Amino acid sequence: MSPISRRTALGALAATPLLLAAPPANAVRSVLWTGDPARGTKVFDGLETDPGTIGVAADPQGKYGQCFRYDINDWANGKERCETRGLRKPDGSVLRINNSMLGQTQYIGWRSLWQGIKPNAGLWIAVYQFHISGYEAGKPQSGPYVLRTVGDGKLHFQLTNPNGSSKHIWSTNFPAMNSWNTFAIGYKISKGNDGWTEFYFNGKLQTFSNGQTRYPGPTIWGDHVNHKWGIYRSGGNSGKASAFLNSAKLGTTYADVAL
Repeated sequence: MSPISRRTALGALAATPLLLAAPPANAVRSVLWTGDPARGTKVFDGLETDPGTIGVAADPQGKYGQCFRYDINDWANGKERCETRGLRKPDGSVLRINNSMLGQTQYIGWRSLWQGIKPNAGLWIAVYQFHISGYEAGKPQSGPYVLRTVGDGKLHFQLTNPNGSSKHIWSTNFPAMNSWNTFAIGYKISKGNDGWTEFYFNGKLQTFSNGQTRYPGPTIWGDHVNHKWGIYRSGGNSGKASAFLNSAKLGTTYADVAL
C-alpha cells in the first residue's frame, strides 16, 4: 500500500465510531433504594411524630457524616411514636413493597445509634419495624417484624404471623448507648411458608431460635409492608430519647446493603 493510501485508510478508521460492547445483564445495579441524607426526609414515604421531630444531623461520633436524627419527647397520650414510614425514590414516587413483588428477595441494611433509651425500665420500645399496611380482616395489624426491647435489657427480633401468633426468634443484650451497630434483614416476599427471613447483626449472619439461619413463614399480608425506623414506645416511658440512622439501603442481595 502506498503512503497516501495508508493515510487515507487510517483517516477512515479514525472517523468510524467505536462500537462498545453492551454491559452484561448481571451488571445492572441491584440497589433499589438509598436513604441519602442529602435528599432530606423526602427519602421516606411519611413521617410519624406523635410526639417528636425528625431531621438530618451530623453523626454524634463524628465517623459517618450526615445521618437522620429522631428525637422523641414525653406526652400524656399513651404510646409515643417518632418514626419514618416507607421509602421514596429520587423521582418522588413511592417504592411500594406489595403483592406485585411476590417471590422476590430483598435485603434492607442500615447503621443505628441510640441515646437516652432505657432498655431496663420494664417497658417496650421498638427501634425498627417491617410493618403491614392495609391488613386483611382477621389478620394482625402489625408485623411481620419488629426489633425491640420489652424492658428486660435485651434487643429482640420478633416475628408475627398472619394468624396473630408472635415470638421472639432472636435476642442479644441491648447495645450500649452512643455506639454504632449495623443491621441487615433478608426476606423473600411471600404469603406462604415458602417465605423466609435472615438477620445480620454487626456483619454476622445470626442463628434463630429454630437453630437455623433462615426462619420460614409469610412476610406479607394485606396491601403492602413498610420499613420503619425511629423510636416507638409504650405509655409510661419517660424522658427525651434520640435515634440516629445512617447508610440505610434496600437491595436484592446482602452485598448491596452490607456495612
